[in-house]
Amino acid sequence: MEPTTAPAAGSNTSGETGSDLEATLRRIDMRLSRLEQTLEPIAEATSAAPALTSTAVDVLDDWANQHGDLDTRLRTISELLERMTRPEALAPLMMMVELSEQAKPTIATLTDIVDETMARAAAEGMEVERLVESSKNAVLKLAQLATSREVQALLDSGMLDPAALSTLGMTARAVADASEEPAPRVGMFGALRAAGKPPVQRALGFLLRVAENLGENLGTAPKLLLNGDNQQSQPVREPHE
Repeated sequence: MEPTTAPAAGSNTSGETGSDLEATLRRIDMRLSRLEQTLEPIAEATSAAPALTSTAVDVLDDWANQHGDLDTRLRTISELLERMTRPEALAPLMMMVELSEQAKPTIATLTDIVDETMARAAAEGMEVERLVESSKNAVLKLAQLATSREVQALLDSGMLDPAALSTLGMTARAVADASEEPAPRVGMFGALRAAGKPPVQRALGFLLRVAENLGENLGTAPKLLLNGDNQQSQPVREPHE
């Protein structure tokens, strides 16, 4: 029986194994180089951190020396943050966020309506740009009118009081009803006879009460007249009795 001999290719296998190890080492070395390049900025920042921290502390110290109430300000900010983060303080904010989220479809619908209206107006021959410009001018005019002195005086005058409006409405209805027929010619004796009627007496009593109240207001409140330039003149003085 012949002895078993080792294969002749054994030496080639050892050579290939050494080549693979060398390639692996080269790859490890390349990866270590890339890792070193990646960590280099972090290392530089870490080395510079003490200097930056020292500079920030110096700035805070200078600011505290100038104002002298750094602790009070920090406590105030802490208290403000604590109050702002309370549930009862955040509830309105959450409601506003929810409303804004719910308003998105409505805004989109309104935008579509405006676009469709503008497109229809353009199709009918209307000048959209002039329409937009006129609308803007109208809004500005209304804003100026709403903030004018005359409108404010009207709001403060009591003319828009519900009782005053009701009285003016009854007066307007009475005038409209009386204008449906030709007015009769009435002399002094006819007026005296009409004064005996209960409706006329009620109207005369109301007018006399209005005249009395108006006289009291004219006597107690200073009245300011306006000249032609809409400038306030001197108050009207009551004549000496």
